[in-house]
Amino acid sequence: MTDEITSNDHRVRRCPMLGHDLAFSYCRAPARPLPCRKIFDCWWEAFDVEAFIRAHYDEADIERILAPRPDKVASIVDLIQRARKSAEDQ
Repeated sequence: MTDEITSNDHRVRRCPMLGHDLAFSYCRAPARPLPCRKIFDCWWEAFDVEAFIRAHYDEADIERILAPRPDKVASIVDLIQRARKSAEDQ
């Protein structure tokens, strides 16, 4: 394995969340600085994704990658509270 973070970006597979083929480059950086939380589940058969992630991210980042998503109700309540605060500030 090379040390470059882009060394596996050419790999392609079907994304179970989005429902179509995606390159590893998208999974590695899906519009945010950390990889998709499903990266280990999706890519373990293609190459040693765990070694790749451990080589390029520190333990704190890996914990954030693996952290469970907040439940939807909590996310909606948080969005409502932020919207209310934003409206009050204007």
